[in-house]
Amino acid sequence: MAGATVQWLRDGLQIIQSAPEVESLAAQVDDTGDVYRVPAFVGLARTPDWDAHARGTLVGMTRGTQRAHIARAALEAIALQSADVFGAMARDSQIALKELRVDGGASRNNLLMQMQADFWACRWCARK
Repeated sequence: MAGATVQWLRDGLQIIQSAPEVESLAAQVDDTGDVYRVPAFVGLARTPDWDAHARGTLVGMTRGTQRAHIARAALEAIALQSADVFGAMARDSQIALKELRVDGGASRNNLLMQMQADFWACRWCARK
């Protein structure tokens, strides 16, 4: 759902003109400002959740919420969903993941890649 999340920012909310713009917009703020996004456009039909009835949410907005907070929350959601999958893989296989390799259009987003690396590393530092 990573691509669909960025497309939603572009086509649905129209807060970016093109997918690469999400990185610079999200980088305008240091954090999400307590805005959180669950991109479940078609449920959470993936490991580890498997809930086809789930729906997406965008919560925590205040009058101070800016487009950049929403963009950053969207990128964090992508990275956190990936971290959930990695965690499920490691638990099911009983093999600690030592390396994460990425490709595709989203891999050009340095902020997203840093978030993904940080969340992935954090999950494993807490388990050791």
